[in-house]
Amino acid sequence: MGNYWDIEELAYRAMGNNEEETDDLINNGDIDQALCDKYEISFETYEKIVMDLVPFTITNESPLTGKKFKGFVDAEESRFILKVEEK
Repeated sequence: MGNYWDIEELAYRAMGNNEEETDDLINNGDIDQALCDKYEISFETYEKIVMDLVPFTITNESPLTGKKFKGFVDAEESRFILKVEEK
């Protein structure tokens, strides 16, 4: 499965939090409760949904390694929030 912290960041961002709020929530929040309150699902279920959606994201190549990744991005910051190496 994916990286726990990346999926947690993606969840908080999907719930409408900016990067600073997300950092604070990761350090002080309860992701399980937040997902239950917002979507009525567990973190484990959210993780499965996210990983099932990764194939529908755009592929990007790392300029340093040449490896190809799929994942969810923060377009404003020009970075992946969660990425999975394409096989």
